Amino acid sequence: MKKIILFCILVFISTSLFSQSDSIPITKINKQYFKSYITDTKDIVISPIKWKPKQWIGFAGFTGLSYVMYTQDLKIRDFVQENRTETTDKLSKNISEPIGSGLYTMSGIALLGLHGLAFDNNRNFNTAMLGVKTYLVTALIVSVPKLLINRHRPYHDEIPNPSIFEGPSISFFENPPKNIFLSYPSNHTTSVFAIATIIASEYNDKVFIPITVYIIASLSGLSRINDDIHWASDVLGGAAFGFTMGKLLYNNSKKVKNISVYTGPNSTGLVLNYTIK
Repeated sequence: MKKIILFCILVFISTSLFSQSDSIPITKINKQYFKSYITDTKDIVISPIKWKPKQWIGFAGFTGLSYVMYTQDLKIRDFVQENRTETTDKLSKNISEPIGSGLYTMSGIALLGLHGLAFDNNRNFNTAMLGVKTYLVTALIVSVPKLLINRHRPYHDEIPNPSIFEGPSISFFENPPKNIFLSYPSNHTTSVFAIATIIASEYNDKVFIPITVYIIASLSGLSRINDDIHWASDVLGGAAFGFTMGKLLYNNSKKVKNISVYTGPNSTGLVLNYTIK
């Protein structure tokens, strides 16, 4: 009974927070939608080729910040572990970790999609479908640097060392696979920041939503350091990867399909027709 009441409360809240005009075309779960998984993945992979100077400057800044963070990884790890408490462990186990793992995140996306269907709210349904695609595409792409870099996690060595990078190895293909460490970047942080970016971008007309989702994403990332599973630079890398992929996927979903001229009794203007993937 409590679960039913809670669900009704969530539906009521989401109805008031995410109400939107039905003028938005609804995403269709068809061949084009599934094809967009491939095209969007390709766009992410080749996106550096299309970067403008501002984006390369941003990447250079991220690289510099990552190096600084890397030099402080051990100090940050030791500080966090020295101040780790039963409370931070409980918060991580019951709240932050399930958010990063997708348990809470995708449950929320599912509720958003169900709300969109139940109340004919195309905006919410479209966002939910984009969230599902973002989660799956991000999980696939982030596995590439994890496998290539193959960094040791803090708990992998008797004396934690952030400088051990195994690099790609044929042992990945052995059965069972050996020497798999996969610390950089943090997959949990990448996925939660990607989803947060989708939500923040779509509902940026409600100021508290972007702030809230990015705070939640940050707490999820910090929990990986608390649990001694990732280095701080892993979390920073995951946040950057997630934000970048989320933005690219969101922008792809809003691309202009064509522009036509509108002429009415009292006005003339341009009509933008969008393709919603």
